[in-house]
Amino acid sequence: MDLRKLQIFCRVAELGSVSRAAESLHMAQPAVSIAVKKLEEELDTVLLQRSKRQVTPTREGLELLQRASAILQQVEALQSDLQARKQLLQGEITIACPSMVATYFLPQLLGDFLTQHSGLTASITQTGTRRIEELLLNQELELGVVTRREGEPLDSHPDLELIALVADEIQVCVGTEHPYRERQQIDVSELNDVPMVLYEKDYFIRQSFDQLCRQAEIQPDIRMQTNFLPLIVRMVRQHLGITVGLSMMAREETDIQGIPLQPARHIQLAVARRRDQVISRANQAFMDWLVERQA
Repeated sequence: MDLRKLQIFCRVAELGSVSRAAESLHMAQPAVSIAVKKLEEELDTVLLQRSKRQVTPTREGLELLQRASAILQQVEALQSDLQARKQLLQGEITIACPSMVATYFLPQLLGDFLTQHSGLTASITQTGTRRIEELLLNQELELGVVTRREGEPLDSHPDLELIALVADEIQVCVGTEHPYRERQQIDVSELNDVPMVLYEKDYFIRQSFDQLCRQAEIQPDIRMQTNFLPLIVRMVRQHLGITVGLSMMAREETDIQGIPLQPARHIQLAVARRRDQVISRANQAFMDWLVERQA
């Protein structure tokens, strides 16, 4: 049974006129008459009593009118619901970022975003920013947090679009009982042979620190290398070594003191995507939201 024929029949029965129904439906009058006639033939039932002045439903026509109206209302409600679902942003945002950013910065940022988009969820993976940039350029990743030196233009990369997140300082992080705890700053030359627990070499913070050490011609006593942030924090608290990290780590962790490093190193963290890559609606919504947040 054709829903369009039911719709035409209902309009004729409700208005009591083929001509008014045709006008209402923006159809030619003969087409309306043909549609009703075909429905009657399909059901083998006379649905309308026709006279010169008006058209009235037969008993069978009244019964069909009641049922057809209910069916058409359900169809309209279904279409409306499907359209609403289509317009509702749903899906999962996927971001790769270093563990320090994921631990100390992303929770508030993602919390604000997901509160505004209840249909979305988030999946966060952890790795170093150099590796993240490789994955982005190879189109193995849609969104990732990358690092730039302070003052380096965010639009300088030909293949990556960057949106700034936060700027921070690389500091020496020590336990609250460490002899360095009262220092106002620490020159990198003072860290020769000092026990340290550090990120592995694919992290921008570690690479920046290694560069400073080479320039100062010193060699720290690296007791442990790991990408596991809680382990680094625990080792520093237990005074088994000091580390270098962002100032947000010292602010957020109890029993950890952050001390500015000399020469100073400030970095800019940004969310990046490949310029020519089509990303998911969810990830694009997050990028758009970051732009609005900056504004």
